[in-house]
Amino acid sequence: MSGHSAERSPYKEAVWIGTGNMGLPMAKNLLRSGIRLGVHNRTPQRLAPLLKAGAHAIADLRGSLSGTPLVFTMMADDAAVKETLLKEGGLLDSLPQGGVHVSMGTLSPGFVLELSKTHTERGQILVSAPVFGRPDRAEAGTLTIVAAGPQKTLESLLPLLEHLGSPVFCVGEDPSLANHIKVLGNFTLAGLLETLAESLSLARRVGVSPEQLVEILDTALYRSPVFRNYGQLMAREDFQPAGFRMRLGLKDVRLVQKEADRVDVALPLADLLHAGFLAGIHRGMEDWDWSALGQVRAEDAGAARKK
Repeated sequence: MSGHSAERSPYKEAVWIGTGNMGLPMAKNLLRSGIRLGVHNRTPQRLAPLLKAGAHAIADLRGSLSGTPLVFTMMADDAAVKETLLKEGGLLDSLPQGGVHVSMGTLSPGFVLELSKTHTERGQILVSAPVFGRPDRAEAGTLTIVAAGPQKTLESLLPLLEHLGSPVFCVGEDPSLANHIKVLGNFTLAGLLETLAESLSLARRVGVSPEQLVEILDTALYRSPVFRNYGQLMAREDFQPAGFRMRLGLKDVRLVQKEADRVDVALPLADLLHAGFLAGIHRGMEDWDWSALGQVRAEDAGAARKK
């Protein structure tokens, strides 16, 4: 994992906010670094595994962060972060001057840019460090992390970030750069899902084994665990439980469309993906894995509805 030891980090305590499918295993790995970790979640019941592992619960952020200069958030979207940060007694009010907020969720670049300005006005520091990887990689501590923020702060955080994943790419001092890269990465991955979905729909209609097609294409062309894993999910029609929900896939496609519109760049594939994910949600697949785009295209090709 890491070329840095946790002992080299200047931070001896931190707070973690957000314990969903990704946040929970990530917080567990941060605990293993030896740091004293307080944990907070909008649904307190989700904290039980972390408390058992040695974390302590924080019910109210007000007054809890005065001596804690480091807070991690792992939340699904801008709205969830706004609720935690902007409410009275929230993170912005509670984090002391000089405190560092490490945001690890997939957020819109524009929101992160404004958030960085707001933190700066309060004498606080924002580091954006979104991740690539599903819950199994979060469990293993092998996420790919894209981090952006003040260079000295990034250097001080590396020993902790490398307990969550490797490699850690530091891409600049503007936090929104990391979110641009994350959004573009998810768009590229969604494009792979579309290609797989269409290929497997045709394969089934002409009598080609979906499993064998995925194996052959991965061996001959890709040699990629991402291609293989998603291809196998689609071939087996194994869309539940979700590693990454379709509604979040739609959210990320909308994020890349918003950025493209802002700078007048046409992304025809994004429009196709938007329609595909929206169709899946209207068909009741909102909380299925986003690879259920394969089911959407199979139904479009006349396949029976998956139960």
